[in-house]
Amino acid sequence: MSAYSASDRDDGLHAESELKKFYRAAEQSPSQLVITDPNGIIEYANPRFCEVTGFSRDEIVGQTPRLFKSGRMSSDFYRTLWKTLLSGIEWQGEFLNRRRDGSLYWERASIAPIKDSDGTITHFVKVAEDVTERKRAEESQRRSLKLSEAITAANLRFIETGSLTHMASVLLDSCMTITNSPFGMLYELLPSGNADVLALCLASFDPISEEPVFRDIQYDIRRHGHYEANHHPSIFFAPVSEGTTVVMNSPGDNRWKGCDCPLCTPALTTFVGIPLKVGTNVIGMLGLANRDGGYPDDDIREMEKYGQTCALAIASAKAELDRKQAREQLRQAQKMEAIGQLAGGIAHDFNNLLTVINGYSTLLLQKITNNDQMRKEVEQILNAGERASTLIRQLLAFGRRQMLEPRLLNINTLIAGLHKILCRLIGENVTLSTKLAVDVGMVKADPSQIEQIIMNLVINARDALERGGTITVETVNRYLDEDFVRKNGGSVAGDYVLITVRDTGMGMSEEIIGRIFEPFFTTKEQGYGTGLGLATVYGIVKQSNGYIQVQSVVGMGTEFRVYLPRVAETMNQNTGGDILPLKAERGATTGLILIVEDERAVLDLSAITLRTHGYDVLTAPGPQEALKLFERFSEKIDLLLTDVMMPGMSGPDMVQIMLAKRPDLKVVFMSGYTDERLSVSDCSEERLTFIMKPFNPASLVNLISDNIRRPDGQASPETPHE
Repeated sequence: MSAYSASDRDDGLHAESELKKFYRAAEQSPSQLVITDPNGIIEYANPRFCEVTGFSRDEIVGQTPRLFKSGRMSSDFYRTLWKTLLSGIEWQGEFLNRRRDGSLYWERASIAPIKDSDGTITHFVKVAEDVTERKRAEESQRRSLKLSEAITAANLRFIETGSLTHMASVLLDSCMTITNSPFGMLYELLPSGNADVLALCLASFDPISEEPVFRDIQYDIRRHGHYEANHHPSIFFAPVSEGTTVVMNSPGDNRWKGCDCPLCTPALTTFVGIPLKVGTNVIGMLGLANRDGGYPDDDIREMEKYGQTCALAIASAKAELDRKQAREQLRQAQKMEAIGQLAGGIAHDFNNLLTVINGYSTLLLQKITNNDQMRKEVEQILNAGERASTLIRQLLAFGRRQMLEPRLLNINTLIAGLHKILCRLIGENVTLSTKLAVDVGMVKADPSQIEQIIMNLVINARDALERGGTITVETVNRYLDEDFVRKNGGSVAGDYVLITVRDTGMGMSEEIIGRIFEPFFTTKEQGYGTGLGLATVYGIVKQSNGYIQVQSVVGMGTEFRVYLPRVAETMNQNTGGDILPLKAERGATTGLILIVEDERAVLDLSAITLRTHGYDVLTAPGPQEALKLFERFSEKIDLLLTDVMMPGMSGPDMVQIMLAKRPDLKVVFMSGYTDERLSVSDCSEERLTFIMKPFNPASLVNLISDNIRRPDGQASPETPHE
């Protein structure tokens, strides 16, 4: 009888049937199935596994799982896995594997040992599923969260510092970290088409970090907050020129070559440039470079979304900076205007007082002999009054209320004429050098005021050179474009002559620069300076329709830049406004003068002065009294000398009434500052004659003599104060 029974045959058939069921299930399973021997040699792989990996079954069988290693999992990971399996325990976890085409994929796997009846491991079976999409979604969500956090952090950094550069640095750093990019650049697009680089980051391990041009850019950003790169044919400008994302995943993809500038010379291995857009308007670029393996589509799409958010954040921050700058400019303008109005009001009253002090001092000196003991005392009074007059003129200059006599000037000629005086002012331990452009244009300005600008700036520079140094005065033609105007509030686009005064002194902090033009603000010790020098410069520049700029670094010196409007006129044209020199006092001259002045002391001084020189004088303390006198003596009055601003009625209004009856009446106005001159604009120009307060008796007599002798309808030139 055979040992092989029917029962055994049935068992064999059952096992074969079960094996066929298992095989069919494995072949049709949606999960990946792999069976290896105890040494990890693959004996079986189902179709799903071949589909996911891209390998055929013939390519897989006989190989080990090393065939699928991505190189991204650590050796400790695999040691732990095999230790678990060899101990007879099932292992569960996730792999990052590599397909046949080199692409990576994630799988979640369960690997279990298969044992025989003796408990010996005979095989290993792996059941896995492709979780790449889930991992990608999780990773995308994680990265999106980090990018959102970066936007929040950047906004907070801007709120803390008010710096667009610091904000851009946070945005760029976060993007580089998430994409593993060793190089990054973020710039704002200027109206000229140039790039204003706000942030540039370099990883030390990347060769491009050794390029001097990028180190220079980083230095300028740290020092000035930005770096301006000229527009040129380059991959860096391609995203904003084309208005779309530019990708270069190998050096051969760079179709934007053609520029040999230092910025473009370093080799980029990979690059992605994303235009920053607000709506359809391109405002800048976010660029990343030199990532190993390039930039896949998923990363690019994510970075494009991030770029849109960055653009909105930057645009919002810039708008806030513009609003802040506008508020600050308005506040500064209001403060300066208020101080100017105060200065004008003070000057009006003080000029009246100084007219009396200086006038009577002069009259008294005329009556005292040189040997009189009182002469020195009176001279001291007059000297003090004249110094006070200088301070008042400085206040009026700051408030832009001083009288100007503009004429065509060649700035180089003016500076050359001042050179000797300036050298004596600055001392032997300071070197004064000039660099004057030969083609410098003409300006129309008051020469005495421009001289004052240069002298004040040079003296200020000298005071900053405690241990000696160099002061340089330069001139050059300069055009201020819209970019300059956008960055420098208060400036106006156009052609200018630029006067630069530069020193190698101690420099100034940002806090001091913010107050440097305020009157009476000074960093000098008490008794050294009035604090009006730079305030005077500021006022003169503004009244001359110019612009002044200060750049300074503590320990490295200071540079003042004065921009004066350039004119197309030439020197042989009529400049107008020439100031005639004061003439010597004349002898007695006949004539009846009506003086109208509400300040009694000035009225009395003017009357005494003119009577002393032979004139008949009528006096009135106000317009109403003057009109009554005019009714009685209108035909006999040869000249009217009147103040501009008086209670009840202004001098110009009173003059209009008198001229209606006496059109040939000669008129001289006494004026304290420019605002008073503006108030007489209703009078015809040929009748406008002024004498500025404070004036001395000689000036008054000379001007009255000139006007009383002149033909009708012609005004004599204005006489400046002394």
